[in-house]
Amino acid sequence: MHRLLSSIALAAALAAPAAALAADVTIDASLIPDGTYTVHVDKVVNAQHILVTMQGTMKTDLASGKADVTFTDKVKANDDLRIVLAKGKVLSFEAVKK
Repeated sequence: MHRLLSSIALAAALAAPAAALAADVTIDASLIPDGTYTVHVDKVVNAQHILVTMQGTMKTDLASGKADVTFTDKVKANDDLRIVLAKGKVLSFEAVKK
């Protein structure tokens, strides 16, 4: 009986990290290095915020870094964008042609 419980505990311990890796990972935008990135828009939250997927399954909520950078009129869900990110804020973006 003790051996059976040990085997079950070991199997659960090995399965937990795999399940965590399969889930979408949300990253704080301020941890992303400054640079230019291609992202997929999941949702336009409001004029100043979008929820995007970067590099496969890495998700983050991006905020506009300037008053003149707004998302509501120019961006919709499922768009692909090339963004310039600095200190976790979007300084500029353009649509990526499919």
